[in-house]
Amino acid sequence: MSNIEKKYMVAGFAFLTPAIVIYLIFAVIPFFDSFILSFQEWSGFGPRTFLGLKNYFSAFRDKTFLLAIRNSVYLGVASAFFSVIIGVLMAWLLLYVGKKWGGFFRTILFSPSMIPAVITALIFAFVYEPEIGILNNILGTLGLENLQHAWLTNKGTALNCILFVSAWKQVGLTMVLCFAGMQGIDNSLIESARLDGATDFQIFKKIILPLIMAFVQLSTIFAVMSGLKIYDTVVALTNGGPAKSTTVMPLWILQNSFSFNNYGYGSAMSMIFVVIVLIGMVVVKKLVRGGNYER
Repeated sequence: MSNIEKKYMVAGFAFLTPAIVIYLIFAVIPFFDSFILSFQEWSGFGPRTFLGLKNYFSAFRDKTFLLAIRNSVYLGVASAFFSVIIGVLMAWLLLYVGKKWGGFFRTILFSPSMIPAVITALIFAFVYEPEIGILNNILGTLGLENLQHAWLTNKGTALNCILFVSAWKQVGLTMVLCFAGMQGIDNSLIESARLDGATDFQIFKKIILPLIMAFVQLSTIFAVMSGLKIYDTVVALTNGGPAKSTTVMPLWILQNSFSFNNYGYGSAMSMIFVVIVLIGMVVVKKLVRGGNYER
């Protein structure tokens, strides 16, 4: 190794060291401390008491936590399903829009992803409001009064209302990622297919979609992780109600830790949550395989 290469390596490590130290202090060390705490009982004051696996057994006997797992998995899977399908189709349609209007529509369609989740939730709280909300007013105008509901206080509709907000926020990111992937496809492939008589849908199905699967996979991972980790939207819309029917894992973990001062139990649920998130990532990578081609 030459002296110049050694100097660059030393400089690289010097620049990386502050970031590594910050990451260790604020991410790695707290994670392992939380893992140790998951086997203990601690109220935030005084010494910790070792409990073994009791916190984990309690978690799997906790009906609210099992409901929270189901709700989080449902939001992760369903929001990814809808946002990815709609986002990919929107990206494909934008290919046929000229440069002048294409940039405008991409900005408009991506804007929901840039709005903070709490603000988005507050906007939709007014949309779902039973008396003066836009949704019920539209249904009333169309003569569909039988479909009007108190959307956020009805057990049958509250979770799906949250799902709609989550998917709505994710569509724009999927659209931008997949559109970028489509822009990288060699135009000669599409032109050759047109000369062979392929329709636009056949080109999309046989050429475009297989070549952007790496972007679809990335978008799906983002959407699943966002759905699993959803917290602020739930708090702003329902706070886990009605009757805990929309409780999700992050919300129940935080309530047990910071409201009930049961940090050991909250840490145990956090470790279970980490495992579920990792399983979700592995499943997505197996089901949605990325691909590429050589020019």
